Amino acid sequence: MELFKMILDQAAGVAIAILLIMRIETKLDGLTNAVIKLSDAIRPTSEKSM
Repeated sequence: MELFKMILDQAAGVAIAILLIMRIETKLDGLTNAVIKLSDAIRPTSEKSM
C-alpha cells in the first residue's frame, strides 16, 4: 500500500509538471509570434534605405 501511494504521488507530480510545461510552451509560442510581427514591422522595406 505504501508503494502504491508513492507511485500515485509521483504520477501526480509528473502530471502537474506536464501541464506547466505545456502552459509555458503556449506562452513562448505567443511571445515568439509577437517578436516576429514586431521584427517584420520594423524591418526596412529595401536594402537602399540602410
